[in-house]
Amino acid sequence: MLKTLFVLLSFAILTQKCFAQLQQLKLSSDRHNLVTKDGKPFFWLGDTGWELFHRLDKQSAEAYFKKRSEQGFTVIQAVVLAELDGLHTPNANGDLPLMNDDPLKPNEPYFKYVDTLIELAGKSGLYIALLPTWGDKVFNNTWERGPEIYNTSNAYDYGK
Repeated sequence: MLKTLFVLLSFAILTQKCFAQLQQLKLSSDRHNLVTKDGKPFFWLGDTGWELFHRLDKQSAEAYFKKRSEQGFTVIQAVVLAELDGLHTPNANGDLPLMNDDPLKPNEPYFKYVDTLIELAGKSGLYIALLPTWGDKVFNNTWERGPEIYNTSNAYDYGK
């Protein structure tokens, strides 16, 4: 259930009006392809910049977006709550994403920075495929750091 929720949230965020300068994406009428709002085919050529919001400062992000746009990429896949100690290591601005690891207490400066980078990507003609959290925050496992902070009652509210 939680896996499905996060996949749906990622797609919903990608297709929302995140970028004033980019067209919204939708499923084609046969439901097999992505198209722009005006029906033109959309080719998803994605780069995985998973740690984008967590590691890059604004200047580095701008350079990254410019380079990827020049290389023909259309999508950058990034995660809000990163895998590599994304809860306890501050981003490039010194901000942690959550207060006390509580997904219902987002740290506003961190999320404003996420918004800033999403807008910058749009200005470079790139869509962001936004993964709300790395899987180790949802399912406890032995190969990633965690901690597991989501459950069936707080995951929905975090997504909203």
